[in-house]
Amino acid sequence: MMPVLLLITFLFFPSALRANEAITWYAYDQPPAYIFNGPYKGLGFINKSQKLLINALSQYEHNEVQVSVGRFLHDLKLKKNVCIFGLGKTPERSKYVTYSNTALIHRNIHVLINKEKAAKHLLSKSINLVDLFEKHNFSTSIVDGRFYGKTIDSILAKHQNNILIRPSSADRALYKMLELNRFDFLLTFPSSAIYAIETGLISSDFELLKVKHIPAFMKTGIGCSKTEWGEKVVRDINKALTEISSKPAYFEALSFWMKDEHDKQAFHNFFKREVLDSYK
Repeated sequence: MMPVLLLITFLFFPSALRANEAITWYAYDQPPAYIFNGPYKGLGFINKSQKLLINALSQYEHNEVQVSVGRFLHDLKLKKNVCIFGLGKTPERSKYVTYSNTALIHRNIHVLINKEKAAKHLLSKSINLVDLFEKHNFSTSIVDGRFYGKTIDSILAKHQNNILIRPSSADRALYKMLELNRFDFLLTFPSSAIYAIETGLISSDFELLKVKHIPAFMKTGIGCSKTEWGEKVVRDINKALTEISSKPAYFEALSFWMKDEHDKQAFHNFFKREVLDSYK
């Protein structure tokens, strides 16, 4: 009787036997990395890169869920079977996250500030972030739980009185607050700022300034729960990344929102060194 029941379960309820073969991909609202609404829906550079990866992981079922930064970190700590594309690596996160090899690269954090304010304070095109806090007593706002890079996170930790921490992961609120002068500058990725200006989320009265003492580009991997399931999934993800990273479509996806051809060439050189060469 038991073999018959197992056969029926397999034939009519195959998902019950494949519970371990599903990946829930968490995502958060951060255009143009992820774009979930409007005319560019699905054309974020993570949307496009993740789609290529999902196609290469055909042995799994895939579910995509939009959550806040706080939510996905909380669920990773609870060891839920979830993954997120482009998760920055920190010592604290490494306690509960299993990371893939490099999957995402992009231009590093810049300062977005009103042009008149920058001119008034004689700010150069490349600034020392510490000076903005200590010399100019500027304020900023950040998303709770978001990774800004080791150097910037260290600076932020020492200047808490100048920082407004928001629980929301939606960047549009931060851009609106910046335009309303609720704080002095925003730490953001260039692609995000350019997208916000081009789509009218913020006016063109703002400019991007480079931050000194950090690399030109940032690299991140895919983070999954630190469990037996997560370790297996990451092994499969690494195999898939080895397969798809050498295809032109993958670089095209990562660089989809890059406008400056000079930056794009430097970006390609970084991609070759940090991604392609690492799989040889």
